[in-house]
Amino acid sequence: MARKPKRRKNHSAAARDQRLFANSRVWTWEGLVSPDNGQKYTTAERLLPFGWVDMGDDLAQHLVKRPRNWLVAVRALCRAPDGVSWMESRYFDLPSYSIQQVAELYHELRADALKAQRTAQVYDMGWICQTWHGKKPDDPLELWHYQYAPAEAIRQVTNDEKLIARMAGPGYSQERYDRWQQVNVEYLEERKRELEKEKAA
Repeated sequence: MARKPKRRKNHSAAARDQRLFANSRVWTWEGLVSPDNGQKYTTAERLLPFGWVDMGDDLAQHLVKRPRNWLVAVRALCRAPDGVSWMESRYFDLPSYSIQQVAELYHELRADALKAQRTAQVYDMGWICQTWHGKKPDDPLELWHYQYAPAEAIRQVTNDEKLIARMAGPGYSQERYDRWQQVNVEYLEERKRELEKEKAA
């Protein structure tokens, strides 16, 4: 008697989507610009067996549109007059949300992070979001939100130089400081106009 061919189990589009983006991250810095066009940019990556890879614009748009489990952080890079640098951050869990639905939250966390610093000591700010699926990752040092932070900031939580080399991004420069200070002025002016418009509505 002929054996019936095995049928593959159909997986839902939602399940495939969860697997595809189960470990992804997206971040930006307000004061960093692309060397190619001088514009601000956002980086989106997903974890594959051989490491983190850029996911491209199409996948990045899909990543932020659908509800997911997110780790979210707003980060302020600071430098004192004596050259001591550090990172001030605010982070939290955001389960089953689309990042695009919580834009207001960025404004609140940004303001809260800045309250703890003198604005003159801040040389950049930005946000980072990372997905998780199933069990929340065990990360007691919250290293996930140090991705592409300056090496000196990462060294305040770990002395693993190989890890630091993989994670670190650019540090302080006068150009970056000046650019962010101007970005911040423009941001605050735009934010004021938005709030006044909402109040008048």
